[in-house]
Amino acid sequence: MVDKVTFELVSPERLLMSIQAAMVVVPGVEGDFGVLAGHAPFMSTVRPGVVSV
Repeated sequence: MVDKVTFELVSPERLLMSIQAAMVVVPGVEGDFGVLAGHAPFMSTVRPGVVSV
């Protein structure tokens, strides 16, 4: 079984989505990056774009 991460999409008003995902791809200022369960902690600045879950 693939480990999963909890992905939560929030607005200032409310929680919009909360799901378990095998991978989340996020647009970063230095390029898109994937978030996987069990990998090293990572901090980045995000840019406007599409988040793939």
